[in-house]
Amino acid sequence: MTLAVALLVGAAITTPHLLRLESAHPGTAAMIWLAAVCMRALVALFVALFVVFYPPTTALFDLVTHWCWHTALPLVTSHLGLSGHSVGDVALLAPVLALGVSLLSVCIGLWRAARAVSTWVRRTSIGPGPNESLIVGEHDIVVAAAGLRNPRVIVSAGALTCFDDEELAASLAHERGHIARRHRFVLVAAEIARSLARLLPGTRRAVAELVFHLERDADRWALERMHDPTALASAICKAAQPRAIVGGPLLTLGGGAVTRRVRQLLEHTSLPNRRARWDVLAATMVLLVVGLGASLPPATLAAIDMAAQASTVHHCPQ
Repeated sequence: MTLAVALLVGAAITTPHLLRLESAHPGTAAMIWLAAVCMRALVALFVALFVVFYPPTTALFDLVTHWCWHTALPLVTSHLGLSGHSVGDVALLAPVLALGVSLLSVCIGLWRAARAVSTWVRRTSIGPGPNESLIVGEHDIVVAAAGLRNPRVIVSAGALTCFDDEELAASLAHERGHIARRHRFVLVAAEIARSLARLLPGTRRAVAELVFHLERDADRWALERMHDPTALASAICKAAQPRAIVGGPLLTLGGGAVTRRVRQLLEHTSLPNRRARWDVLAATMVLLVVGLGASLPPATLAAIDMAAQASTVHHCPQ
């Protein structure tokens, strides 16, 4: 049973990498990739759980890790208070500590980036812009959705100078699409999941694909409001030019695989018809994530009970 579940989860994580999801509805494709990233995070948690609780139940682990810290590193032990603990006691905690440090660093990074963006917008803002946007005094071309709790569409003075009326209207609609579709929360969830699954192969690409389809979703939002795809493609190309602005959770117009987005816009494939097979795949992926997440607490309790019954952890003499 466990092997079947592992194979199913492995297939679900791998499947999006083997498909051309550009033909899927962008919202559906984004859901598939988000589910894949979350599933990777859950797999990392299960692996850490296995490493912490299963090896101590084996005689081989006790044989290999019976050395005591006060024997191996007497000077370090006296300062760190590790006397009476075996090397295995600390080694078991390494995966949990690694995941915890990674998660904490990403959460702090998101918080600091959000503050940096808020400070940058407040410092450089000039006044209200077209279509309820906010103008910032930036010479580079910047059109973005900034903020988590109270997001705003910001547009730089450089963008107002370089864009024509159609390009500006399409780009502002694109950013309003990010806000209306709540893409900022999807990105935060993806970053948290990535912090747990960063060591698994393919995680970086999965997050990049998620961002690409979120951009497609915002492109679709703009096109559905009767904006010219050629004007939007032109604005994306202009906004993709190298620029030096503050980093952080900015959903910028020129993000997310610009070449692929522009090609879809010019080939008029940014409004694909919804296909049932993609919806089925997305629903299956979400159900797997929910099921895997729901099984984590009972699996943890079972592992703790198994470790307590085995009770093979070696205790060092003081």
